[in-house]
Amino acid sequence: MKLNTLAAFLLLCTAWSAQAQHAPDGLQFNVPYLCNDGHTYVVHRCEQGPKFEACFYQREHDSEGYNTRQAVVYQMTKMCKIQGSATESSPSPRAGGGLSSPAPSSNVANAPLPGSLNNSRWDCGSGAVMTVFRCERQAGQQACYVRLDQNGKTIALSPKPQSEIQSHLSACKALPPFNPAYLAEFPNPYRVVQGMLVGKPQENVVRAIGAFYQLTEIIQVLAGARALTADEQNFVGDYSRVQSAMAQGAAKMFPGQQFDPALSPYRFKRNDPKFGFEGIPVWTTFLTPGTADAFARIVGGSDSQYAMSVAREKAAATKQVENEINAANAEASYAKDPGSVAARHCLESGRSETECLGEGLKVGVQDLLGGNPLKGIVSETPVGLRLTGLYAAGNFEVRFQQDVVSVGCGTLIPQSLPYSVERTGNQILVKIPTAPKSLTLLYNGNLSGPGPLDVAGRVVIGGAVDHASTSYQIQTQTTTTQRQIDAGDVPNYAVGDVHQNGMEYSVDQQSTSSNWTPTTQHHYEVPTAPKTEHCNVGTLPPAAANVSVSSVLTQVLGSKGSKSSNTAPGLRLNGIYAAQGGLRIDFRDDSATLKCGESFNSEGYSVSQKGGQVIINFQNSTGPLSLELQPNGTITGSGQVDVAGRRAIEAPGGGVDYLPRNARCSLGTLEASK
Repeated sequence: MKLNTLAAFLLLCTAWSAQAQHAPDGLQFNVPYLCNDGHTYVVHRCEQGPKFEACFYQREHDSEGYNTRQAVVYQMTKMCKIQGSATESSPSPRAGGGLSSPAPSSNVANAPLPGSLNNSRWDCGSGAVMTVFRCERQAGQQACYVRLDQNGKTIALSPKPQSEIQSHLSACKALPPFNPAYLAEFPNPYRVVQGMLVGKPQENVVRAIGAFYQLTEIIQVLAGARALTADEQNFVGDYSRVQSAMAQGAAKMFPGQQFDPALSPYRFKRNDPKFGFEGIPVWTTFLTPGTADAFARIVGGSDSQYAMSVAREKAAATKQVENEINAANAEASYAKDPGSVAARHCLESGRSETECLGEGLKVGVQDLLGGNPLKGIVSETPVGLRLTGLYAAGNFEVRFQQDVVSVGCGTLIPQSLPYSVERTGNQILVKIPTAPKSLTLLYNGNLSGPGPLDVAGRVVIGGAVDHASTSYQIQTQTTTTQRQIDAGDVPNYAVGDVHQNGMEYSVDQQSTSSNWTPTTQHHYEVPTAPKTEHCNVGTLPPAAANVSVSSVLTQVLGSKGSKSSNTAPGLRLNGIYAAQGGLRIDFRDDSATLKCGESFNSEGYSVSQKGGQVIINFQNSTGPLSLELQPNGTITGSGQVDVAGRRAIEAPGGGVDYLPRNARCSLGTLEASK
């Protein structure tokens, strides 16, 4: 049997109970799609992976391919048309674009008997090996799990009815079964590595090393006191060789990082309930519940506390799989425009609903206009150190925001000016372009000024003056008159529109006229005059925090506020900083969003001086996090950081609910990207 024929059989559906399935997003499985490239495609199944849901499809006689569900749905529903029937299934095309069933093979002698399917292996030619295991009654019929390997690489794994399996094994030759039979469900090394992929190479290696260790331990436990069989030794040997090769290769590729199998974070003891569940879901990814239960009975014996702990871990792992599926289904229905994505990520980070609405609108407008429409008109906020809060003493005050500072001196009207925060040696200087002489302040928790200072500005010299002017507005008037009609025209009008007076009939007729009418416009202006005030700029302690517009709106509208922020006066940062390890931090005046992979978490932060260093401390929910702002403007840190984010999904009954989504990124050097 050709490989693509066997693959078509295995991948025609993700469950044997339905030949053609309809998903909420319109995607249909096991039906031939005729696409605009002239080829016929069949989508076999979709599976949730660590990063996204992947859909597997076949193009005519080509080998199996896959892409994200979003991409496959768009291709099949927008650029292809269904041809033929879902029940017409075979890899060879026929008239009408449908697929026909394979012709019976002459090699009937190899067709398996019903009792010989469980834990059996079959050579199906072209390097394809089919393994059948865990045969039991499911959904009212006898069924088994079927795994297809091509040259050692697992390309399909799904349950099938025994009758369907038997009809497609006639061209395959029986191979000696594994000894013991439980080995039939154990993954080959390639499948282990494939199942541990999360995206980052370093983490992939660590996870795979841990999985090899745990799978080896499971074999040792199931073997018990007896010596390992030849097949068990082969599995253990293959796992050990690939594990060592990965550890050595990773140590060379990523010098300084830890890949020693003996120090694996997933090297749990056999009787630890976390074994196989926490961090790397070995049980739910590779093995059946029956094998997991057998392992637990051997390790735990009659220990009821251990059994209860394992049951909790198992329930949590199962729930995690369900959550991943629910989240993936929810994400498939989300709007994908930049504004909607930005708003969703903002909400997932924990910022207020009001802030996230503004974030989505801002990004959406920029995307619509092809960029920031105010760029070049309004100056951009500098990247790096900034200040926030009110600092005041005597008749002088300065109120800092991310972009500008409001300066008040004596009776002068407060004026908004740009400012800069610079590091000079161990000092932090704040420079404001006041006139006639610019002002330089030293920041050390307070602001220290030069003392006497003349500040030029404007003062109010009287009450508001009404500047009245005359303008003209067009006004429209509508007049209703009666128009007489003949009796023969009455049927042409609605009954309510016709008026009868004796033998005469009339209808309403409206006429419109427009004319220009003079109106008075009032413009009030407060008269001001230039003036230079003399102020004493000495020590300016922090006096108050800035009022957050989003916080006010959150209270007024009754929406959810940010989960954490820091509004106290002090140093802040502005800009987006990113490291090669994948971590990105977006700084604002009250909080910062940490992004690692698809995990977003907004936390309050503070910036302080310690012995010439500028330290950034985060209110990080996964543990203390401190970074250092270097004199060259970069931010540095060592080790890794866990980002505790969440995924937005639709809550039961409507609304938004959230599922945990955590990620780990390396720190290193973060450079400003804007």
